[in-house]
Amino acid sequence: MHKPTTFAFLSIAALSSACSTKSAPADNPAANPTAVIARGEQLVRMGGCGDCHTPLKFDPKIGMPVPDRSRMLSGHPEGAPDPDGAPGKADVGVIGATMTSFKTGFGTVYARNLTPDRETGLGAWTKEDFIQTMRTGHRKGGTRVILPPMPWQNLASATDDDLVAIYSYLQSLPAIKNAVPEAKVPPEAMHAIEQGYANAAKQASL
Repeated sequence: MHKPTTFAFLSIAALSSACSTKSAPADNPAANPTAVIARGEQLVRMGGCGDCHTPLKFDPKIGMPVPDRSRMLSGHPEGAPDPDGAPGKADVGVIGATMTSFKTGFGTVYARNLTPDRETGLGAWTKEDFIQTMRTGHRKGGTRVILPPMPWQNLASATDDDLVAIYSYLQSLPAIKNAVPEAKVPPEAMHAIEQGYANAAKQASL
C-alpha cells in the first residue's frame, strides 16, 4: 500500500452544460435513453468524477497505482484505512492511498458510492433526489451538507437535462455493495461549512 499524498490545492474540472432544459423533440438525440446515458458518461468523464470516486489499486506490472475498474465509482472501499499522518502547515489535506479519503483541517471525508446499489449507493434515489442534491449542496432529504472536496457547486448551475443524463448514467452502472463510512467531521465544523455555502450563495446573487 502506498503512503498517502499531501496536497496544497485540489482542482477539479467543472462540468460544461450544452443541453436545453426544454423537453426534447422526438428527433432529438436527448429523447433517446441510450443517448442520454452516453451524454451522462461524457459529463462524468469530463468532470473527473472517477478521480475521487473510483479507488486506486497498485499495479505491480507498471509499478504505479491505477483505477480499480472493478470498483468503478463505488467510493472509498469499506474497511480501507484512513489517510496516515496529518496535513502540513501549507497543505489543505492528506489523501489516502486509494485516493478516496481526505484528511483535512476540519475532519476526514470519504468519496461516496455512486453506483445503483440500493443499500449503500444511489439505487434508492430518484432523479428528483439527485437534482435537488446537486442544486442545494445537501444530501438526499435535505440532511447534512455535501462536504469538500466534492465540487457540487460546479453542478448546481447545470441544466436539468445534463443532471438527468448524469443520474441516468450512474443508474446504468453495475451495482456495487460498498458501505462507505460516514465523514468524521465535528458538528461545529459541519455548521461552519454550511454557513460558508450560504454566504457564498448570497454573494453570488448580488
